[in-house]
Amino acid sequence: MKRSCKIGLIVALQLVFLFSMIGFKYYTLATGAPALLKAVPVDPWDMFRGEYVMLEYDITWIKGENLGLENFQQQEVYVVIEKGEKYWEEAGIYLDKPVLYGDQILIKGRVDYYNEFKDEYHVTYGIESYYVEEGQGVMLGQIRSFDALIKIDRFGNAVIEKISLP
Repeated sequence: MKRSCKIGLIVALQLVFLFSMIGFKYYTLATGAPALLKAVPVDPWDMFRGEYVMLEYDITWIKGENLGLENFQQQEVYVVIEKGEKYWEEAGIYLDKPVLYGDQILIKGRVDYYNEFKDEYHVTYGIESYYVEEGQGVMLGQIRSFDALIKIDRFGNAVIEKISLP
């Protein structure tokens, strides 16, 4: 194989990889079920990323019995959420994909750690960072809470669609 063909193949594979990552998020936005979550800002600025807001949700800390995990670092779990009065709330945490009932939605997450004293799991979903326009990060960081509309596809992957002030 000629050198120019190899270089062309490498460039093509990199482009396919890049567009598949972008397409994956757009697939979730286009086909996902909407869920409104209550979000709380944690950190409004990063020198390397620019202005963004680190978010924590009501479903970040999940009460539940010990799942018997020995190493909580990056353990994949399934969290079932269901519609509450205004926001979606957690209905359970599972190691295996559970059966859903009614209007429940499954969201995939990762357990960071387990607090034995409070009997709570800290779960991240990949939707904890939200980039904002210049000058809005500090403002959002001072607000106590706001609404985050997320989309969750049928596989449990979540993407933030928009943030709105209450």
